[in-house]
Amino acid sequence: MLIESALYFFKTIYMWSSKNFKFFSALAIIFLLISCNKEKGLFTEMPVSQTHISFRNDIKEKDGLSILYYLYFYNGGGVSIGDINNDSLPDIYFTANTKGNNKLYLNKGGFQFEDITNQAGVSGSSDWCSGSTMADVNADGLLDIYVSSVSNKYGLKGRNELFINNGNGTFSEKANQYGLDISCFTTQSVFFDYDRDGDLDCYILNQSHKPHSNIIDTSNRHKYDTLSGDRLYRNDLKNTGKFTDVSASAGIYQSALGYGLGIAVADLNNDGWDDIYIGNDFHENDYYYINQQDGSFKEEGVKHFRHYSRFSMGNDIADYNNDGQLDLITVDMLPSDEKILKTYGSDENPDIYKVKLEMNGFQKQYSRNMLQQNNGNGISFSETGLQSGVSATDWSWSPLLADFDNDGNKDLVITSGIVKRPVDMDYVNYISDMQRRKGLDLTDQFDQEAIDNMPDGSSHPYLFMGNGQSDFKDQSKLWGLETKKGYFTGSAYADLDNDGNLDLVINALNGPAMI
Repeated sequence: MLIESALYFFKTIYMWSSKNFKFFSALAIIFLLISCNKEKGLFTEMPVSQTHISFRNDIKEKDGLSILYYLYFYNGGGVSIGDINNDSLPDIYFTANTKGNNKLYLNKGGFQFEDITNQAGVSGSSDWCSGSTMADVNADGLLDIYVSSVSNKYGLKGRNELFINNGNGTFSEKANQYGLDISCFTTQSVFFDYDRDGDLDCYILNQSHKPHSNIIDTSNRHKYDTLSGDRLYRNDLKNTGKFTDVSASAGIYQSALGYGLGIAVADLNNDGWDDIYIGNDFHENDYYYINQQDGSFKEEGVKHFRHYSRFSMGNDIADYNNDGQLDLITVDMLPSDEKILKTYGSDENPDIYKVKLEMNGFQKQYSRNMLQQNNGNGISFSETGLQSGVSATDWSWSPLLADFDNDGNKDLVITSGIVKRPVDMDYVNYISDMQRRKGLDLTDQFDQEAIDNMPDGSSHPYLFMGNGQSDFKDQSKLWGLETKKGYFTGSAYADLDNDGNLDLVINALNGPAMI
């Protein structure tokens, strides 16, 4: 468009005054050069030719394993960043949804990385890996890697794996030895010292394997489900050499109601003890576990939050308005594009919604991102997502609150995009019609046709500049990420080249990871 405008300008000037041809030709060329000299964005995607990071998380449907059967088929993989060899350069670990394809990249400096996966022994043996975490699990001064996985259904096999850093560029898998080799539906895991005894304990966030269309009375939260329930493990390495499952005694819900997709840990009420916020997809409330300082937690979300995201995905905690109080964001699936919004089938039947609130004990939920402002010591939170301009970022996964432009204020990055968009109402009507036409003859051919006709859900990472108060401005275009179309899932940030600026690492489905 810029070139066409310049040519039109040049042509008009030529016809207007041929005797000033040289002058106006020069003027037109200057205009063209200025127009093409676009302002450089805050972020620049680093080419594979420089980084040598060629990781991709490619998935393919197969019999019994697709979005039609496993509702989190397109959730993607994770990424964790940490200095595994103590050379002051952050290294990167990616997880994949296919066996043996996790990757560990050693930072060599200058945005150059080396794939050391094979010699390090961290490719992973589970069929479907999800989140990953770097933490010094055994307190030896070296970062270890814990990999979450989904297993025991849809033909998926595997267990969560713990790769202990040997200090020589290799790792040893010791999840069984440490008591952390659980086999269930794990989304992500977090290591933190919840009992303040000087070592890192572990919270394992799981997703439900039950049909989400069933509204179960919330009194069932206290029941136990072997695959779905969350787990809290106390670090007892000094005494028994293992982690101990203390979920029940610590007051952690372990039922099939929780579709855990996000976890954040911080001291939200300023009492010096870490609390836990869990983001749950679908009907279940998000959980706000307040640390009771005696080895247990109490879930008190209803007392402190007025409403939640309807489909809570990832979350993050930071003080975005510089008032000394930690705030919270959870992301959802509300589209910002008007056309997509018109076909977006997320609203709940009002009668069902009323039953959920009045008879089943659920709390108010709305399908959009929620920015929860801490009003002081975690006593109450005011939700400002709409007011702050961050409520709609399409099918969102990972929010990150950090100061990316070094102005002293927290900014916000949200990854977004899904390979296929199953909630498109035109598609839902199409499938209903197809089912009526084909009756009960639902074959593999039917499955493939249903998947092929599901609309694309590509998006871009959203970038918002914070003003240190309550407002955020969408800078996706100016900062250089609006043109990056794809399916962007797990993300993390670090100063990869030690230049004082935070860099982004983003995992993607069916596409290359972005640095």
